[in-house]
Amino acid sequence: MVRCVLPLILVLTTGCAIAPPPISPGVPITVKVPIQVPVYCEPPRLARPALPIAALKPSSPPADTLRAYAATVVLLKGAVEERDAVLAGCMKPATTVANTMAAAPKANSKDSGTDKP
Repeated sequence: MVRCVLPLILVLTTGCAIAPPPISPGVPITVKVPIQVPVYCEPPRLARPALPIAALKPSSPPADTLRAYAATVVLLKGAVEERDAVLAGCMKPATTVANTMAAAPKANSKDSGTDKP
């Protein structure tokens, strides 16, 4: 049994004796990483349109009410398009077609389908 254990002990003790020296820590290197900072423009304050619906009185005939509602819808759609144009001017410029498609609004006021019969 000593013949079996003795070589094992010798191998284990020599393994610790010839261990590689510890690696010294490297010299730290300072690296400057550029960070992109977005520059946003301040959108102008848009004036609220005067809505024809505000001029209605309780005694207004139904035909005038319908005309006022229709004119109000047209004015509000125009105001939304104007707002979208102003906001598009403040967006980050797209460099690729994929970015342009991602930045495009998903539903436009023209495409919503709510004004169709």
